[in-house]
Amino acid sequence: MKLKTLIIGGSNTVMQPGYLPSLLSTMARRGIELDIVADLAVGGTTSAFGLYQLKIREQELAECDLLVIEYALNDAFVYGDERRPFRHWARFYEGIIRFARERNPNLKIATLVFGARNGSFLTAVPSIDAGINYISQWYGTICVDVSRLLMQRFGRDVVGHASFYSDQGHYARPVATTIVANLIADELEPALAAAHRPAALPPAIDPEHFAGARALDGVWLAKRIGRPVVEYSNRRFSVAAVDLGRERLRFEVEKGMLLALNYVCEPRTPALDIRMGDDMHRAALLKGGVRDGVYKFLVSMLSFEFLYGPTLLDMQQTRSLVLSSGAEAAEHKLHVPRDSIRHDTFPDEPALPVAGVLFTGNLKACAIEKADADRPADQPVAAE
Repeated sequence: MKLKTLIIGGSNTVMQPGYLPSLLSTMARRGIELDIVADLAVGGTTSAFGLYQLKIREQELAECDLLVIEYALNDAFVYGDERRPFRHWARFYEGIIRFARERNPNLKIATLVFGARNGSFLTAVPSIDAGINYISQWYGTICVDVSRLLMQRFGRDVVGHASFYSDQGHYARPVATTIVANLIADELEPALAAAHRPAALPPAIDPEHFAGARALDGVWLAKRIGRPVVEYSNRRFSVAAVDLGRERLRFEVEKGMLLALNYVCEPRTPALDIRMGDDMHRAALLKGGVRDGVYKFLVSMLSFEFLYGPTLLDMQQTRSLVLSSGAEAAEHKLHVPRDSIRHDTFPDEPALPVAGVLFTGNLKACAIEKADADRPADQPVAAE
C-alpha cells in the first residue's frame, strides 16, 4: 500500500534523525509506504501555522491520501490549560480537521500527541491532549497519543527520566525516538490498512471554528501594497515575503481577527509593534539560532491571541491593527514567545519579511501607512 502523505507539525517532525525517518522505514517494512509529497513541518509553530499551510497548499491537500498532524506539544506550550486560550486553540484544531475533510473527503487524518519532559501528562490529564482525543473521536480521525502509550508501556519512572529526552521538548535520539516511532507504527498500521468509507461531516463542536479562515501569502501582500517580493530559499523551503522594513502595514478586519503572522526571521529582524486602538504591543521576533549565526534565516510564526485579552473569543468585532518595526519609543506591552529572545538592539537597516497572514472575518483594508501620520498613505485595498 502506498499513501501520498502530507505532514504539518513542529520541530520533532523536522528533527533529523528523529522519529520520522524511523517511522517511514518501519511502516515500509510492514507493507505501508508513506510517500511524503509535502513535509511542511516548521519548528516552533502551532496549529495556527498548520491551518495556514493547508490553506495555501489546497491542491496538494486535495491530492493526498493521508494528513499527519504533530502540534500537540507546541500547542500545549502556547495555549496551556486556561479556558479561554484552550477554546481558541480548539477552534484551530477543529478548523484543520473540517477544512481538510471539506477539501478532500477521502483523506485519512492522523494526529500524533507528544509530551514534554516534566510535562503535565506525567501527573494529570493534559487539556490539549484530551481536546485532541475528543475532537479526533468526534470526526472519526486517527489519534496516536504517544504520551499515554509510553506511560502505559514503560511507566512514569522511565518516561519521566531526564535521559528519555534531549531537552524540554524533544525525545532523546536515537533510542527514545525509535521507541516512539515503533509505538506510532503499531497504531497506524491497522488504522491505515482498514477500509476507509468517507462520511458526511458531523455538526461542528464549536460553530466559531476556524475552518473558514483565510490565508494571504507574501506574493498576495506584495501585489496589494505595491512592494517587491523577496525570496528566501534553503534545502527545505522557498518562501516569498514582502519586506516592510521601516514601513507600517494596517489591517482592518470586520467580524473577525488577525490570527497569525507568517514571517522570516533573519539577523536584521527587529521586534514587531502592533497598535490596536489605544494599546501598543511589542512582540519579540528574533530566534536565538539566527542571532547566533547557526541559521541564515528561519521560517517562523507569531500567533496573535496575546493581543485580545477578554475579547479573544468574540468574533463579532471590527478590529484595526497596525504592524511595524519595533522602534517607536511609545509605551508598550512586551510579549516574548517561548522560542524567541529579547531584542538587545534595533538593527540599522531592519528587515521585516512578512510571508503571510491568517485571519477570520472580512478583510476590509490592507494598506501601507506613512510613518509620520495616522492616516493611510494609500487608499485601503479591499480583499477579493
